[in-house]
Amino acid sequence: MPAGALERAVELLHHLGSGESDLTVAELASEAGMPTSTAYRLLGELEQLGLVQRAADRRVALGTRLVALGRSAEAGLRERLVDPASAVMVQLCREVRETVILTAPCALEAIVLHVVETEVHSVRLSYALFRRGPMHRGASGKILAAYLEPAERGRLLAAVGEPALAAELDRIRAEGFVVTAGELDAGAAAAAAPILDRRGRLVAGLSVAGPADRIAGDVAAMTAAVTAAARRIERAHQG
Repeated sequence: MPAGALERAVELLHHLGSGESDLTVAELASEAGMPTSTAYRLLGELEQLGLVQRAADRRVALGTRLVALGRSAEAGLRERLVDPASAVMVQLCREVRETVILTAPCALEAIVLHVVETEVHSVRLSYALFRRGPMHRGASGKILAAYLEPAERGRLLAAVGEPALAAELDRIRAEGFVVTAGELDAGAAAAAAPILDRRGRLVAGLSVAGPADRIAGDVAAMTAAVTAAARRIERAHQG
């Protein structure tokens, strides 16, 4: 499959994974912004590989082969990243008394890999495992966006189309952390720091999140704590 066709095929899989229900080929092509004939051809190839399946009513769904691939990917992420991070996240949660979140890039989105919720407060933030959100919104996404490789960063900036975002990402990268309020969830705020490999490349992001009034009460302590925890995870990850 040529590179351009592969990108369009992945886009079809992305739309199938994001939808609330199965779609017809025409609906899927419309959502992905491509001709229906192109979608038919690409879906035929994906179906032969077991990556999509078509029901009797011709609606398209993700294929069962993706279940096995997803389980393998989850196991690999747990071994490489979640396990080294989990103890540090528990410690950080106890320290700041707020929810701690581990995120990673997923195309132009941020995906939640692990969550440790505080048990101190009855009012706290809860995040579902594998929840996805826009990478240009919220601390957990923006910390990833700031450390993307140039080509991926360019794709994100082109897709978002917000002129001020590039300068904001430059500032976040220079400071090494980000604090946001109300960008993803009303009344919530978060502070985040990057987790990098030995070569300074992005691995994941670490965030502490909670009601905005509690986070705002001591922003300096929150940013210091999450940054120090991210460095500890880096050492465990590089181990």
